[in-house]
Formats: sequence, C-alpha cells, structure tokens
Amino acid sequence: MIKIRILICLLTFFLSYSSVFAQTNNSSIFRFLEITPSAKAAALGGNHVGMFDANSTLLYLNPAYLTPKSSTLVSASFVNYLSDSRIGFANGAYDIKNIGTLGIGIRYAGYGELNQLDEDGNDLGSFNASDLSLTTALSTMLSEKLSAGAGVDLIHSSYHIYNSSAITASGGIYYLDEETDFSAGISFRNLGDQLDYYDGFREEIPFDISAGFSKKPENFPFQLNLTFRQLNNWDMKVVGETEEPSFFDNAFRHVIFGGEAAFSENFLFRFGYNRLLHEQAKTDQSFDLAGVSVGVGLKVKGLDIDLSRSSYSKIGGIVQISVRSQLK
Repeated sequence: MIKIRILICLLTFFLSYSSVFAQTNNSSIFRFLEITPSAKAAALGGNHVGMFDANSTLLYLNPAYLTPKSSTLVSASFVNYLSDSRIGFANGAYDIKNIGTLGIGIRYAGYGELNQLDEDGNDLGSFNASDLSLTTALSTMLSEKLSAGAGVDLIHSSYHIYNSSAITASGGIYYLDEETDFSAGISFRNLGDQLDYYDGFREEIPFDISAGFSKKPENFPFQLNLTFRQLNNWDMKVVGETEEPSFFDNAFRHVIFGGEAAFSENFLFRFGYNRLLHEQAKTDQSFDLAGVSVGVGLKVKGLDIDLSRSSYSKIGGIVQISVRSQLK
C-alpha cells in the first residue's frame, strides 16, 4: 500500500507542476544543477533519466536509479569545465532492509578567482564564487523491475558578498528489463524555492521534467539511449535568437541521444548528441561538432573508470572523469 501511494504522489507531481513551472531555463539561477554528474552520461549526450543499467552515480537525475544493486557503491567525478571553473561530484548508496536504498551526494562548483570592477571599469580587486549542493534520496522497489524514488537538495551559493540558499525536491520512476535490454524512466528535478535571495531578488530555479528510454535492438552493437528533457517548457529559444524557432527546431532541442557499445568486458565506447547544446554553441561553419560527445568506459582491478569529452565548438570542450567502486 505504501509503494502504491509513493507512485501516486510522484505521478501527481509530474502532472500538476508541469504547467506551473513552465519557464525557460536561460534565466534560471543555480545552473550548476544542470551539469551532467558522470562521465558515462556526459559521453551519451547528457542527463538521461531512463538509462540502461544505471546506478546511484546518477541519483541527481532520477532518484529511482537507486536500486539494491547500488548498495555500497561509491563514486566521484571531476569536470574540467570552461575557463577556470572546476566541478566535482561525490556520492554513495546503501540498501536498508525493508526500507529502501539510501543515497547521499555532494555537488560542488568553483569558478576560480574573478575580477571585481566598478561602473567605470576600475579594478577593485578579486573575489571567489562557488556553489554547493547536498543531496539525500531514497528509493524503493515497487516490483522486480520497477523502482520509485524521491530526494531533497540543500543548495548554497556564494558570490563575493552575495549569498543565496534554496531547498528543492526531486522524484522519479525507473523500469529495467535486463532480459530484453530495455529500460525507461521519468523524473522531475529542482522543484523548490530560494530560502534567501541575492540582494533581495527572487529568481527561478531550473525545474525540469524529463522522460527517456534505452533499448538495444537485436543484432545491433549499440545500446541506444533517448531522453526528452524540459517537457514542462516547450519554448527552447536560445540566447540571442530573435525569431521564434520552428516547431521541429523546438522539438529537437528537447532531445538527447546516445549510444554505447561493448568491445570487451573491460572496454566500452560511447557517443552522444545534444541538439540544444549544438544550437547554443555552434558557429557559422557548415560542419560543426558542437553538442557532440564521445567517451570510453574502462574496468581496471575492481574500478570502473569513465572518460568523456563534450564539444562546445570554438568555446572549447568539457573533459570529465568518473571513478566508482563497490565496497566489500
């Protein structure tokens, strides 16, 4: 009965908040919450919520990824972000009998030393800026193949003399059928509000509803992943765009696509494509790799090591490394 109530509550959140929070993320704060938390997902194009064989490393994207097989799994990720920015993730999970699988994670973003100027351009020295989020989530198995989870994030941001804190909630469901190489999921993330504001002004948090699935077609080498992001926000106009995008442009900007092939038990190759990132970072060249990502997965003496690179065209590329291990 408790499991049924959890499922009903999650579905109610999906339906009721999809219209209430339908705003563009281009004007949102705490954008570090949108950074893909693992090199595996980054190589597959981004924040997939129905990824096949997912684990607690991705609890930030879908708390239902917390299943009993993730128990005692610990992981860490490092992102060499643009300019001097550095972003890190660390998390672990533990299955509690008759309760569910508990996951705890930390996200940190540091933006290096920034210059402070007045309105006349005079140098006033330097300052530091950073973001921090603590995540706690719990998931339970509704059936042998279906799980449901929910989580809470405590967020704090510090930019020189300006600070802001917030609390948000997340939730999701996840279906995994290993026999048919199929999985699917739906989740909502960043549902909440600021507890205190930068300089007294309230701003939107990047709320997101996503749905996706993964499937390996018979006799095909790649496990394919497809996710539809920002289902609560149809308008995906990019910064600087003066005209309304066409129906198909808007539709494709919601799509994240990726594939994974295993060349051996210890080596996997991955690729991905994020259409919105392509539109945001592309140049006027006819051939542009903006939005394209590639990566590999390695298994070395009990460690799973994932590497990825996501292209931002002329801006550069984001390199990410993730390491995870099952504690005995």
